[in-house]
Amino acid sequence: MQVLANGGVFWILLFLVLGVVYLLPTIVVVGLIPGVDRLALVFLVNLIGAPTGIGWVAAMILAFGPRRLPTRRSPSVSRSW
Repeated sequence: MQVLANGGVFWILLFLVLGVVYLLPTIVVVGLIPGVDRLALVFLVNLIGAPTGIGWVAAMILAFGPRRLPTRRSPSVSRSW
C-alpha cells in the first residue's frame, strides 16, 4: 500500500477523480442537458457551496431541476387585401 501511495500516478488520478466529482453538477449542465439556462448559477453554487456538501446537493438539484419551457408564439393572422 505504501508503494501505491508513493507513486505519482496514483495521486494524479485521485485528484482528477475528486475534481470530476466536485464539479459534477456543472459537468451535467454543460454536457448532458441541452439548452443551458442556468450554467452560471449552477457553477457558482457548485464552486462556493460544494465544500459543505449541502451546496453540492443544491447544485445537483439545480442541474436536474425543472426546465423553462420554450414560449409558444400565437399564430399570426395573415390578411389578404
